[in-house]
Parts: sequence; C-alpha cells; structure tokens
Amino acid sequence: MTKKRVRRALIAVTAICAALLVSLGLVQSASAAPSWPGLSNGSSGANVTTAQYLLRHQGYDIAVDGDFGPATENTVIAFQKKKGYSADGAIGSETWPGLVTTVREGDDNDAVAAAQTALNKHGYGLAVDGKFGPGTASAVTKFQNAKGISADGIVGPQTWQYLVGEGGGDGGGGCTIPSQADDAVLKKVYQKAVELGADDRVLLSAFEAGWVESHMNNLDCGDRDSLGVFQQRPSQGWGTPEQILDVSFASNSYLTRAIDVAANNPGLSAGQVAQKVQVSAYPDRYDEVEGTARDLIARAKGL
Repeated sequence: MTKKRVRRALIAVTAICAALLVSLGLVQSASAAPSWPGLSNGSSGANVTTAQYLLRHQGYDIAVDGDFGPATENTVIAFQKKKGYSADGAIGSETWPGLVTTVREGDDNDAVAAAQTALNKHGYGLAVDGKFGPGTASAVTKFQNAKGISADGIVGPQTWQYLVGEGGGDGGGGCTIPSQADDAVLKKVYQKAVELGADDRVLLSAFEAGWVESHMNNLDCGDRDSLGVFQQRPSQGWGTPEQILDVSFASNSYLTRAIDVAANNPGLSAGQVAQKVQVSAYPDRYDEVEGTARDLIARAKGL
C-alpha cells in the first residue's frame, strides 16, 4: 500500500472513530455558532452589562447598570468611530467581534468581569470581581464542554459568541424590558404596600426593585426561570409561575420580606433593603434609581 493510501485510510478511520464517539455521547459535537445578538438603546439585561464591562475595558468611562441608554449609545458610537465601523450606536455582528477581548486565568480586568457576567447568564453563579481565578476557569471549561467547543478554559472569540449569543432571560437577547412602566403594575404594587402598612422606606425599596428588575412591568420571561415585576424565581421558592405572574401575589411576596428586613435593619437604605430581599449580583443598582422610583410612587398615587 502506498503512503498516500495509508494516509487516506488513517483519515477515514479517524473520522469513523470520531463519529462513533459523538454518537455514543463520549464526545459532544459543536453546534452551529449562534448569531451575535443585537443591542441598542432600550435594551437591558446581562448582555448589556457584558457590553458595558467590555467598553470599560476598552478605556471608556461608562456606568455598568445593564440598561442601554443614551450614555451607552454615545459610548458605542465613539468606539465604532475609533474602529472604523458603521457608527450607528448599536452593538451587532460588526461591533461585537471588535469589542470582545480574549481573557484567561490570571487576568484581572473589566473584560474578565464581562465574561463572568455572561457566564452567570448561563447559571454559573460566579462572583463578578474581574479576577480570572480557578473558579472562573472551571466555569469556562464546563461551558465549553457543554457547547461542544474547544475546552481550553480561555474565553476567546468563539466562546464569547456562544456566551452572548445564547442564554435566556436577557433583555438584549431573549426578554425585552419595556422602557416605560406599566400603570396597572404601579397601581397594584402601591395598593399592596398600603394594604400591608408598608412604611416609606419599604415602599421605596419595592419601587426601586421593580424598576431595576422589570421597569415595573409584569414580564413573562427573565434570567433563567425569573418572572414578573420583581423577577422572582419559582426554583427559589417564590411560588409557582402562575402565582409570580399575579402582580398582587408577587408584590405581597416582596413586601412581606422587605417589611421584615427593614424592621430588623433600621440603618439600611431603601436600596439596601431591596438588595437583602432580591440578593442581586449588583447590590448598588437599587439605590442608584431612587429618583426614578420616587417619581413612579408619585405617579402610582395618582392612578
């Protein structure tokens, strides 16, 4: 047998063995890479947070709040102009590849925080501290194995595309959060607070939490199994999906917990009360929307 025939035979045998391993479930074949998600003014969620961290890594002084507003849009335009891209202020298939940065174990920067945020969208529960340690490396490898891509523990372009292109419960890719509050939701949350005798601090905490989580809308989608105005999760004991999507039930669940937290922690701000109830990965964001929450309470009182 000639060397060429031997080589062809070896290639054929290798292909057959690989196919057999995949069919037996011993090796997972990679699925087609997902499309880069589209983000623009009005988007919100984990993909927006990820993009904001990546923009910070690129040197832009931008708040990381998960909301794609005018400040984020203007920053994206500046980044696009610098790269020579179409400066439309939206993050899509042209902008994402230039925005993502390869990160690996030992790195300590905002791009790592972006990767940790994206991994948490898929349920890995990492601390978003910007430090690429063994825990983050393990999560990356597990994610890559789950997707059937090269499991090297490094977040490169392909892994980034899977991280941001898939995963539920993201206002930028799967669950769009309206830009305006729903009057019916405002009214029900306020009425439940009055019914329970909630004080001003607890009431403010409820509206801060409601605005941050859903812009005071009764969402039928969210991060993992999160639902409703407060993005409560059935898997965490907040009730059945049907109960959580009942605004009065969800409000009662939030407020009764908040009342207890406030009573036992008189020194906490309204946002800190909200954080104790919600246990968010971003504890500062509730106090940051105090002004908006107060305006919404005033609006609710007039309904």
